[in-house]
Amino acid sequence: MLSVHGETAHDAPVQGPRWINLVDPSPEEMRRLLELEPLDEAFIGHALDQHECPRIEVDHESTMVVVRAPYLETRHGDRRHSTVPIGVILTPTGLTTICKVHDQAIQERLRSGLPPGGQMRAERRLCHIVKEVSLLFMLYLKEISAEIQELEHDLADTRTNEDLKQLLTLQKSVTYFHSALKTNDFIIDRILRKGLAVGNAGRLNFTEDEEDVLDYALTETRQGIYMSKIFTEVLSSIANVTSSIISNSVNQIMKVLTSMTVIIMIPTFVTSLYGMNVELPFQHDALAFLIVAAMGGALTAGVIWVMKLRRIL
Repeated sequence: MLSVHGETAHDAPVQGPRWINLVDPSPEEMRRLLELEPLDEAFIGHALDQHECPRIEVDHESTMVVVRAPYLETRHGDRRHSTVPIGVILTPTGLTTICKVHDQAIQERLRSGLPPGGQMRAERRLCHIVKEVSLLFMLYLKEISAEIQELEHDLADTRTNEDLKQLLTLQKSVTYFHSALKTNDFIIDRILRKGLAVGNAGRLNFTEDEEDVLDYALTETRQGIYMSKIFTEVLSSIANVTSSIISNSVNQIMKVLTSMTVIIMIPTFVTSLYGMNVELPFQHDALAFLIVAAMGGALTAGVIWVMKLRRIL
């Protein structure tokens, strides 16, 4: 999808700074973008690479800022949190955002605060994008926090394979978030400290309000880093405790089965001994069966008593 100023790309472009938004583009939309804005094709390729790391790259006529944003990914029928890069390419004539994944939450955040006509200072638009990405991270981290609490409750009652799969999914999501937030933090901090050049055409002039927005985004990002680090430790603890509980349960089952085997072996040994075709005590006695049964029962009771005494049973 390609849109200009919040309108479809076939509308006539307006004068002044403009915002072009490219999402999961087709070859035709790529050609249309290059007609509207002669961007470096390498920048476009980097922005569409889902494994691209957040960074700032300056060319002769443009500057690319890459940040990672969170989104809900659906794979094999399961939904999980992941991250995707958003490329923000700044030129003297405006700003272009490029994203490989069409996510409704991300697009709504990018379009929020857009004035009528779609015109907005490039500095303000960049600050808005960074702030909304940080807030979206915080929103999803709160959802993950609720999922962790629910998972703890489920694992305390029963431990199914689905619960263990969800635990793994949450661990992966928090790892992705923590990595993305740390690199986003570096980008925002660099823009705040050193500013940002637009190719060789000059530098962005952030107002005091826009710097406050960047500072707010930096604060939210660092809070997200702190939360994701705590969640990583909590999930690791849950995984370790769950593994220990499962291992202990298996040990208890094996101990019971082994004890039952030993107990059953005693009367089996006695009856097998008296089944031999040799002269044995009491074999001609009328009460031979009761005597053998009593011997087996007494030995079995003795073994059970010893196991109880040593807390084996």
